Amino acid sequence: MSHLAQQLCEQFSHLVEDSRNTDTRFNRIDAANDYRSDSLIFVENQEKLFSDEAARPAVLVTTTDIAAQLENEDLCVLTVQDVRMAQALIKQAYQDYDPSDPEWDAIHPSAVVHPSVTLGENVRIGANSVIGQDTKIGNNVQIRANCVIEHTVEIGDDCIINNLVNIGYGCRLGKRVILRPGVIVGNEGFGFAQDKDRHYHRLPHTGIVEIHDDVQIGSNCNIDRATYGKTIIGSGVKVDALCHIAHNVHIDEKSLFVAQTGIAGSSYIGKRVICSGQTGILDHRTVADDAVLLHRCGVTEDVPSAGMWAGTPVKPFREYVRGLTLGKRLDKLERKVKSLSGKD
Repeated sequence: MSHLAQQLCEQFSHLVEDSRNTDTRFNRIDAANDYRSDSLIFVENQEKLFSDEAARPAVLVTTTDIAAQLENEDLCVLTVQDVRMAQALIKQAYQDYDPSDPEWDAIHPSAVVHPSVTLGENVRIGANSVIGQDTKIGNNVQIRANCVIEHTVEIGDDCIINNLVNIGYGCRLGKRVILRPGVIVGNEGFGFAQDKDRHYHRLPHTGIVEIHDDVQIGSNCNIDRATYGKTIIGSGVKVDALCHIAHNVHIDEKSLFVAQTGIAGSSYIGKRVICSGQTGILDHRTVADDAVLLHRCGVTEDVPSAGMWAGTPVKPFREYVRGLTLGKRLDKLERKVKSLSGKD
């Protein structure tokens, strides 16, 4: 589909600081190193800018500094302060994936929807999905194939529930939540009581999971329901694939978790926390607002303040790096001593 650059400028006037030749049209959005003459591309550093001899794209979105270096006055150029943010918002508007499965009826004939379910406007339900009793689904919700939504679930407007998602009874989703394929929300947590013969007895988990607005949960994540009360995922939280969030965990707003992070039960994760891949957090721990956990961080004690932390047990990042440096020096010293003593 053909789009006029001027219309883009008007739609994203809060992003576009300056523009020229906006009567140009573009048909597609492509990478800065693989584009066509009808492409819109994003360039955020000089190294990725096309050479003087290269063919030009239709539209270039870039920074003011890079735009000032361009000699081709006929090129359509839109300058923005943050190229990556512009790329995210513009691609969402002009070249995002359509999850609505438009080749089927709004509610697929094979879907099973209990008569008591409340459906908002423009809801789509995919093949073989099951929606339980007294569930409430908001407007513009997409539920794709082979999902199970148990009874008394609440799903807010504009949510996307991808294939093979299971949402347990009583759980609540806010608005604009995206659950990637294979996500389990509200399964029973891992809780057992051990008797004197060391047999384990299941402890029923009768709370719920509450996910607030604008959350995204990556593929094959598991979020356990609370033993009592709620497991809470705050607004704006982003969770990568293959993460586990245990019962009664409370994650505050705008935090981010990279793949294979695990958070044990009843921990509190503050606002804007970042956990790099394979971070592990022990149960009943607190992580302060704006903490950044790095290098497969193992949180066995509370993280008391903002800043970068690493290691197991967790320590401030500078202290962690000093320890690594000291370890290398000791290893070098050991090899030197062995060589002087004639030992291997």
